[in-house]
Amino acid sequence: MKKPDFAEIHARVRTLQSGKRFAHTEGVVKEAEYIAKACGFSTEFVEKARVAALLHDITKNLTDEEQEKLFLKYAIDIPSGPATMHEKTGAHFARELFGAEAVDEEIFSAIFCHTTGKAGMSAFDMVIFIADFTEETREHKSCRDMRAYLHAECEKLNGESEKAEALLRNVTLKIIGDTLNFLTLKKRKIDLRTVEAWNFLAE
Repeated sequence: MKKPDFAEIHARVRTLQSGKRFAHTEGVVKEAEYIAKACGFSTEFVEKARVAALLHDITKNLTDEEQEKLFLKYAIDIPSGPATMHEKTGAHFARELFGAEAVDEEIFSAIFCHTTGKAGMSAFDMVIFIADFTEETREHKSCRDMRAYLHAECEKLNGESEKAEALLRNVTLKIIGDTLNFLTLKKRKIDLRTVEAWNFLAE
């Protein structure tokens, strides 16, 4: 299989998402690129982040029933709540659709944990996780506040890798904390991977 370029992936993803969902996806692409560049990561990192962002919600518009069929197809465990299904199915579906060269382990991992997080998240994982929360179409107050904080801090980085890594960890921890508070208040199930991510980053 020929490795598809960004334009080809973009065109295909556009056919799989609603207009509102695709606007969010394009927002995540823009935000991931901004974060990666502000952190001083390589051109290769930035381009891969754009691809991961483009693919992160590729199965989001599927019904719960369609999601469950993909869980059976890919032999993966169904998570605790429907809201996190798409990150698991999306990683596998994206790789099946575009190939392992386009969706390598780094991109696969970032898609697979972009909603719940996980223990041991890499800088690449965190860029996609954060961009999903802070992209410009997110209108919830917590998203707007986090975006303002993130962008202000990004402007201070000057490409310093140690400061960038610390910022990514700090913002990821803040987002997970916000998510845990929200789910607790709503008395909703919490994916264990989110708790594991919190424990790992809070050490």
